[in-house]
Amino acid sequence: MNKKPIFRLFVLTGLLLSCSAFWGCKEKSDEKKQTEEKVVSRLIVEFDEERAFREVEDLIEFSPRDAGTRGANLAANHILSRLTEFGIQAEMDTFEDNTPHGVKTFHNVVGKIPGTDGHWIILGSHFDTMSGIDNFQGANDSGSSTGILLEMARILKNTQPRTGIIFAFFDGEEAVAGYVQGDGLHGSRHMAQQLRNSGERQFIKAMILMDMVGDRDLNITVPQNGTAELKKVLLHSANTVGLRDYVALMTTDITDDHKPFLEVGIPAIDLIDFRFGSAPGLNDYWHTENDRMEHISAESLKITATIVLEMVRNLAFETDR
Repeated sequence: MNKKPIFRLFVLTGLLLSCSAFWGCKEKSDEKKQTEEKVVSRLIVEFDEERAFREVEDLIEFSPRDAGTRGANLAANHILSRLTEFGIQAEMDTFEDNTPHGVKTFHNVVGKIPGTDGHWIILGSHFDTMSGIDNFQGANDSGSSTGILLEMARILKNTQPRTGIIFAFFDGEEAVAGYVQGDGLHGSRHMAQQLRNSGERQFIKAMILMDMVGDRDLNITVPQNGTAELKKVLLHSANTVGLRDYVALMTTDITDDHKPFLEVGIPAIDLIDFRFGSAPGLNDYWHTENDRMEHISAESLKITATIVLEMVRNLAFETDR
């Protein structure tokens, strides 16, 4: 795979002003162009991969953080505290749900940046870890996506998106009995059901999930069970920022936190690296004690964030949409 070095992002910043091919192009006024230039600067250049990496380091201090444990509770409060420090409107949604091991308490953390059009996009990550693994940090699964999402919240705080942005940190993604009915995806299923039951589902434009996206040898493998239109936005965005070589479309489904949103009719997509291993193509670090900080990189966090932030620009900031 002919991958492009991260420094090209800065060379390609000007390309970020191009229209989305998926939505069509219209001539922009000078004022709109200047607004988008400012947004691009904040979304790409100001994303600090070293800060995102430190966010992951801070999160793994609460390991193990599998759902229903003290570690998960501490991790949720830590995330809430970070969002509050950034000035994000945030809350913790604590709820109980049945599991194969009995009723457990879960904690979703949700932050919001309101927009002007009454609609929202959801950026998602889970923060819990798989149970029963000795010395498990969960640096990639689920630290990497959580670190990226926290850094995104920091840089997005002072922007004014057209479409509001929801930062959703899910508890209970990991299953304890192999994703049998009602096992795993507790936090995302809870939120999706809330949106359906309240009628707010109609105001959600898209749900973008990140999971296991810090691998030093990054290969974003997008599962088949995702909304086709969002796949188009993803591929266009990756191409725009010169990072298309890092994205591949899978021909198989993956059970992940985007699935409950698809099931209630919300467009959703999963950006996941399901080749996290000791050699190309392998996934042998997944759910093992090898999921550690030395096997993720700040550069991979930047690559993933750059692609997602360009998607956000198209979905939440594009003025001619």
